[in-house]
Amino acid sequence: ALGQFQAASVKAAHLRECKLIAYYDIGWCQLITWNWEQASEIFLDLMAEARWSKGFYGYLAAISMGASGGSIASCRAILSELPARIKRTVNIELETFCFRKSKHLASCSNLEYECWLSTLEMLYVWRSLSLTESQAYQIINAIESRPTDLSTSSIAMSVLLGGVAYKSLNKLPRAELYLKISQTIDQPDSRDNYIVVCALSELSEIYHLMEEKEKSVEFATRAQTTYKGYHFENRLYNRIHNLDISPKSGVS
Repeated sequence: ALGQFQAASVKAAHLRECKLIAYYDIGWCQLITWNWEQASEIFLDLMAEARWSKGFYGYLAAISMGASGGSIASCRAILSELPARIKRTVNIELETFCFRKSKHLASCSNLEYECWLSTLEMLYVWRSLSLTESQAYQIINAIESRPTDLSTSSIAMSVLLGGVAYKSLNKLPRAELYLKISQTIDQPDSRDNYIVVCALSELSEIYHLMEEKEKSVEFATRAQTTYKGYHFENRLYNRIHNLDISPKSGVS
């Protein structure tokens, strides 16, 4: 896929919008394959050239730059400048998220770790976090040795990703433990309840795999009905609604 998008960007060099679309897909391919430095370069170009979503592209550029362990000073500078770039007039939900996160990350003492966590968070929310065994263990090791001064939302997200990693390894009891911890971490800002909803959704899938159908439907129902007004609500609601074990399908 990456090769096709790269070829498309060359062929569409004289068609500005087509070229930018190809660049966007190239950037995501680099994120998906954990090529953080290359992803950052692409999203920096998009931030400079695109007319829309400059805040989103800048956010992706900054977190992938930080995750690569490259210039932390440059990463922090981009994050500090982003709130002024975000107009919150195009995709208000996404831009509000980027506004909040960039302000938080710009002041973090563990910026490389937080950026790495944020890249995985974006891949997960966009349903693009497909883990190899090596990547799963890398996440688990990093989460189990995480810094002690993370924010509440970062702690919850790190534990959630640990559960997702164990789930990918088919270590369901361990995944269940992590996800249960994640969904019980109270978020000071209700907009961060997207993390709780993700944990409940993952637990629903795990119980489905464990053939505990009533618990599966119970957790899907909680994910779908308990929380409102959180980041990515429409995206996550549709994800839950489309689960085979969602409330609409009942208990088989």
